[in-house]
Amino acid sequence: MPVLEKTTLIKGRSCAEVFDFCLEGANFPKIFPERVTPLGKIDIADLRIEQGREFRFRHWMFGFIPANWTVRIREVKDNQHFIDEMIKGPLSAFRHEHRVEAAEGGTLYTDRVTYRAIGGALLERLFVNAYMNRIFDARHRNMQQLLDIV
Repeated sequence: MPVLEKTTLIKGRSCAEVFDFCLEGANFPKIFPERVTPLGKIDIADLRIEQGREFRFRHWMFGFIPANWTVRIREVKDNQHFIDEMIKGPLSAFRHEHRVEAAEGGTLYTDRVTYRAIGGALLERLFVNAYMNRIFDARHRNMQQLLDIV
């Protein structure tokens, strides 16, 4: 199963500030590089990440291909990490750990994603790995733009 890990220094922010930003689900569409639409009776202002909570959303791949996701928040450890897992969606497996760690000058934010494509390793090599890298590179750029204090 492929593992993608990206770490970014968020300058001038504490672990608590970065973690709190990540827990506000309303920030998800702000950092995600493609359009995301909540599904069901969800108020975008009430998307706080909490252990056990489930969310449904539509991710518009490349801006026009709809992919429906259902994710569950498996674990939350304050100011350390939280983990979400796909219950239903466009991959056969997806686990995403969001970690924060104190660093000189700010906070290190890390995404660690393990996933498996429907269709297996060949599809991962041909399509999914590059797509995941592009998405998470953009997420990290967007977080830096929103959170860095220069």
